[in-house]
Amino acid sequence: MGSDFNTDAFAADLERLSDPAWSEPRAKHTGLVGERLDALADELADQLSTRVQDLPADAPENAHLVMRDAGDWHLARLRALREIRTVAEILADRTVAAAGARGAGYPQLGAAWSITRQGARKKWPDAVSAVSPPPAGQEARTTIEAFGGTADLSWHGTEGGWWWIGQGADGTPGDAGEDTTYDTKEEAAANAGAFLQQHAGAASEAPADDGSQP
Repeated sequence: MGSDFNTDAFAADLERLSDPAWSEPRAKHTGLVGERLDALADELADQLSTRVQDLPADAPENAHLVMRDAGDWHLARLRALREIRTVAEILADRTVAAAGARGAGYPQLGAAWSITRQGARKKWPDAVSAVSPPPAGQEARTTIEAFGGTADLSWHGTEGGWWWIGQGADGTPGDAGEDTTYDTKEEAAANAGAFLQQHAGAASEAPADDGSQP
């Protein structure tokens, strides 16, 4: 396996986003994080607590443990936890920038942070610096015809989502909207199809085809 790290195939594989990119944390992972953060919060609270800071130089070695019974020490611990949260957000921002520079789009970033793609775009507006390719096996542009009208489905690489624009049989133009993209091609096709149906000609009854069927 060691020699495989020096091959072009291995280098190319590193440039490909694995799907899924992670497995969901299990109870043991959450417990481990909780234990470590708990200990870190105690340590930082001891350093921030004015009560602990005021201990005399000749105080017993474990005197700070006694101070942890004081209400103000717990306020210091709360401030420590807030600092941990701030640092976690900073680290997340750095990680998002690194992932975006390596091809991750807003759907993947949002999923990793347990928010929507739109939420990820608002939280990290400049994260996706590279144009991401469409999902494997899907063309970047597809035209559908339904209810006497047509619509183009297109992949927006900077947004990491699908968009549509079309015209109904009655001549009405429409599109997904300036700030709207969809996570899947099928979702974009469904919305485009609903528009075409709404603006269908009198004799048009055919359902929308997203181009995925042979």
